[in-house]
Amino acid sequence: MILVPSHMIPKIDRFASQELGISTLTLMDRAGEAVARTVREHVKEGSKVAVFAGKGNNGGDGYAAALKLMSDYRVTVYDVFSQGQRTEEGKYFLREYSSKSGVIEPLTFDENQLNNITSSHCIIDAVFGTGYTGELPEKVCQLIDIICTLDDAVKVAIDVPLGIDADFGTLIIPKTYTATATVVLGFVKTGLVSYPARKHIGKLVYDNLGLQKEDIIERFGIKDYYIDYELAASLVPHRTKDSHKGTYGKLLVITGSSTYPGAAHLTLEAALRSGVGYVTYLGEKEMCDSLLQKYPEALYRPLSLSDITNSDLAEFSRKYTAILIGSGLGGDNSGGLYHILEQLLKNEGCPLVLDADAINTLAKYPEASCNLIANSPREVILTPHPLEFARLVDLPLSLVTDDRLSLAKTFASENSCTLVLKGAGTVVADGTDTYINSSGSSALAKAGSGDVLAGHLAALVALGMSPVRASALAVYLHGAAADSLSKELSEFGVIPSDLPLEIAKQIAKLQNNS
Repeated sequence: MILVPSHMIPKIDRFASQELGISTLTLMDRAGEAVARTVREHVKEGSKVAVFAGKGNNGGDGYAAALKLMSDYRVTVYDVFSQGQRTEEGKYFLREYSSKSGVIEPLTFDENQLNNITSSHCIIDAVFGTGYTGELPEKVCQLIDIICTLDDAVKVAIDVPLGIDADFGTLIIPKTYTATATVVLGFVKTGLVSYPARKHIGKLVYDNLGLQKEDIIERFGIKDYYIDYELAASLVPHRTKDSHKGTYGKLLVITGSSTYPGAAHLTLEAALRSGVGYVTYLGEKEMCDSLLQKYPEALYRPLSLSDITNSDLAEFSRKYTAILIGSGLGGDNSGGLYHILEQLLKNEGCPLVLDADAINTLAKYPEASCNLIANSPREVILTPHPLEFARLVDLPLSLVTDDRLSLAKTFASENSCTLVLKGAGTVVADGTDTYINSSGSSALAKAGSGDVLAGHLAALVALGMSPVRASALAVYLHGAAADSLSKELSEFGVIPSDLPLEIAKQIAKLQNNS
């Protein structure tokens, strides 16, 4: 699914009208029907419906919905700014609604009006569309406070709930209401599927209003995507019958240690289950001997980090099609890991996936490390969770959590890398394309889940996929595997070692249904 930034919406509306022959009046009528349909699905006929209408096109959508609901519901439209409608299309639906004896009141918050609002069974938020910027008026903040108290009312937002930035997924104010459903019209706006906004969207009801994504992608060069089943299926690489193991790349995995052996097991199995031709594990001899007993399919190179030389690093870069380094390597008090990372980043070679302790090591020298990443002659993929990213960019964790999408895009662009900022609604960005993941749940909120993702992602890169597409597919499959397992085991019962085999099953599902 494509995601559209709000500044493009007026351009798309003009394109629809002038070149596709779909007038703004028609789009508004279709929008009203989509909102009315959502209300009917959640609210029984005869109930009280309060529509809060602003003065722009969002308010016009509210009047169009009120017109379609008034025969079956007790509808009152509250004119939030007492200014009617600004556009000709909005004025048309206001007149139509009024001509049929529709009730319209200026929003005053007097006692009688407050009683009517608080006794409503359904609230329709048609105050601001996605193009609103700046501080919210005090009157709107007061309205939000009232809506927040209506625990039993169905709350339907048109395009975006009040208090949400639809582009970056941030909250404009500290507290806003959570919608029962948000009716997204035309195209999904980027921030609506990113946290923290996503917590307030409720059920996302999408209606394209007759606009086809192919027309919009071709005309406007959309570069933001929501990774859903359909998109993931399109990303799965093709395997030919006349291929061989050399066709599918060689991955070097440098993970785990005697202190954290589990990371090696999880990354290695995930890589082996992901279709790469060769997987070589590099680590301490004891680790190699242990892993060999469980994974005879892999190749092993017994070598500790302290024994790796610059000539070894040059060989690795020539011999393999991707390198994964980081998970479970532990602290780096001697500086050996930093030296390895520094040399890998400075020299040409295959794509490099940096996870966990590799990122934590680089974060000890944030400015120098970001320069290394930005100027690296090879493709670099980083897979931090929010705390690791906060360390790397030297920002408070709260800021990273509250502004994930914007920070991820900026970091990827400024440092010429692919960033996989993990967490609910994982963000994948490479400075050009941005993907936000739809799959996954708290089943993944366990130590070791990230190790599985790193191994799976690195294998897809070794196969020859571009870093950003490999990352997008990997995070979707990782989340989809957890979602599938949770149906049987619950989000409590899924453990990371369940994931590699289930990821393989999810790949099969995508292939069979594509």
